[in-house]
Amino acid sequence: MENSEEIKIAFWLGTLGMLFLAFGLLSLVLYYQNHFYKMKRKETELLLKTALETEKSERKRIAADLHDSVSGDLNAIRNYLTILQRNGSIVGNQDIFDEIRSGVEMALENTRKVSYNIMPPLLETYGLVTALTDYLDGLKKKTEIDFKVVSNQEEFKIAAPVAYELFRIVQEFTTNMIKYGKVTESIVTMVLSDTFFTITLQDNGIPFNFTQLLATSKGTGVKNINSRLKIVGADFVQNETETGNSFTITLKKEKCLE
Repeated sequence: MENSEEIKIAFWLGTLGMLFLAFGLLSLVLYYQNHFYKMKRKETELLLKTALETEKSERKRIAADLHDSVSGDLNAIRNYLTILQRNGSIVGNQDIFDEIRSGVEMALENTRKVSYNIMPPLLETYGLVTALTDYLDGLKKKTEIDFKVVSNQEEFKIAAPVAYELFRIVQEFTTNMIKYGKVTESIVTMVLSDTFFTITLQDNGIPFNFTQLLATSKGTGVKNINSRLKIVGADFVQNETETGNSFTITLKKEKCLE
């Protein structure tokens, strides 16, 4: 009888020991699996950050090349045409001369626009509010969309890398508005409080769910927005609204200011 009780006790102790061991092994596996996923996520974020920083450097280099090289050559051609005109060397060929000059002027303007879109000079010189206002004013002239910028300060001293990513995020949103949204009015609101810097983008266009679009879209627009949000460590919320769309980007003040 005593042997039977001892066997039962040994059985239950052995079972509990095996369960404890299995639970320990499972916890260990889950811990290392979670650690592995965290490491992979950090590695992915680091690669993404490196890629975006490389993109920024390349944009800056290309913009400088366009300004210094292509624009310089076109300006030289324009100056040469001006000299020919003053010397009377175009007598009888005025129509051809006018076409050439018009082509050079158009090429200069297009080069300036491309260079500006690649790396907005106002962003580093003056700041995010000035750069976005200038950019959206330009879009307002080209489209039927009434873009507005509202800010609780004239300008913010935002760290250059953060300002660059935020500018590109707004640029991606406005590009989507023009292509797909059927938007006629859009407001970009920037507010700096004691603890946070927020950007709210509102429009009266076709509503869409950003999270669903991110999961299903084959395009790069929303994916670029999501990637840049991660790079600057911003919180992103799609606000409830009766019409159109409303999105808020929030950054902690100490993370974005110089």
